[in-house]
Amino acid sequence: MVDRVGLRRAFGTTRKHRSGRWGAEYTHPISRERVLPGHSFRTKADALKWLAAAEVDLDRGQLLDPSGTKQTFESYATTWLAGRNDLRPKTLLLYDYLLRVHLLPHLGEAPMGKIDPATIRRWHGTVSAGDQSAVTTAKAYRLLRQIMQAAVDDMLLRANPCTLKNVSVEHSAERATPSIDEARRIADAIKPEYRLMVMLAAVAGLRRGECLALRRRNLIETNGIWTVVVDASIVFVKGEAILQPPKTSAGVRRLTLPAVLATVVEEHVATYGPFKPDDLVFVDRRTGETPTVTVWRRVWLHARDAPGRVHVPRSTPPCRHAQRHGRRKHP
Repeated sequence: MVDRVGLRRAFGTTRKHRSGRWGAEYTHPISRERVLPGHSFRTKADALKWLAAAEVDLDRGQLLDPSGTKQTFESYATTWLAGRNDLRPKTLLLYDYLLRVHLLPHLGEAPMGKIDPATIRRWHGTVSAGDQSAVTTAKAYRLLRQIMQAAVDDMLLRANPCTLKNVSVEHSAERATPSIDEARRIADAIKPEYRLMVMLAAVAGLRRGECLALRRRNLIETNGIWTVVVDASIVFVKGEAILQPPKTSAGVRRLTLPAVLATVVEEHVATYGPFKPDDLVFVDRRTGETPTVTVWRRVWLHARDAPGRVHVPRSTPPCRHAQRHGRRKHP
């Protein structure tokens, strides 16, 4: 209750309560919502200071949206992700997984305005104790930091509460990679239509998705010298093959192939042609389409585990990213 008429000023209102303490409030200029400090003040001067600070924030364009700070993390985060039309399909799938599994169960019901650095520390401690890898935890933290930064930009928060140090860096274990000689043996053991694919990964450093996206026009022969133009990649999202451009302009590149690889290209083109310019270089011969993840994994594992080869650790991934990096380790 109040025992006297409120004292009005240019911005906001102060009122003296029966207890002798002072209250203050103002109307948010955008949401038109009544904003209260959440506590009373000992003196009128203290109440006026609170209003003055809010007015300064308004002049600077830093006045928080009170209705936004009350919405839950789940409401804000799901809306934020739904609006990220700039994300690649595979990235969108990853973010959706991280949000559902590692963020919403712990933070979903929390009001955005109540999430502070202490909340983030408790969340990270809980998630870090889970069964998922440290890499997954780092990815989840980076996503959380993105969401909270968006909340800062939307004037829901004054500062990003994700202030933890050295927790967003991924520390992946070193993967054993086959040497070039080992790659040749794998190429000899794999189904013949994928021999060139193995060699392109091992010698030219192409990723699996880049190999699968190659079309006949990407293989260019000039005076006996072969080059490959890498300008696209195929990713698999929920089992569906999706063609996408490189992430950056640096991903588009033209590589001159060494003679040993040029021979393999010529053999592939002669054996599995004739090709039209837009025909895919690597297809499942039974369907004429891009091999599915399941088909490729079966083909790769059969070649990797073929009798009589030098052992390749089972951790070597079917996508051969490690084999691609292995090109630098085995000149």
